[in-house]
Amino acid sequence: MIHKFRVGQTIQLTRDGLRVANDNYFRILSLRPSDGDDPLYLVKSDSERHQRIVPQSAIKPPQN
Repeated sequence: MIHKFRVGQTIQLTRDGLRVANDNYFRILSLRPSDGDDPLYLVKSDSERHQRIVPQSAIKPPQN
């Protein structure tokens, strides 16, 4: 599967039963190898100290 998002892009995380995500915006820091059919991304929010690795299925474009 191909990465849909690019490094430097601002995104939001989807809300689902397994992930607690607030409405903060995240920036993609790097593209990671896919985990099966779901590409992975290293992301970070300016309001958090840590980085997250998230699958593409948990990412959505920012809603303005």
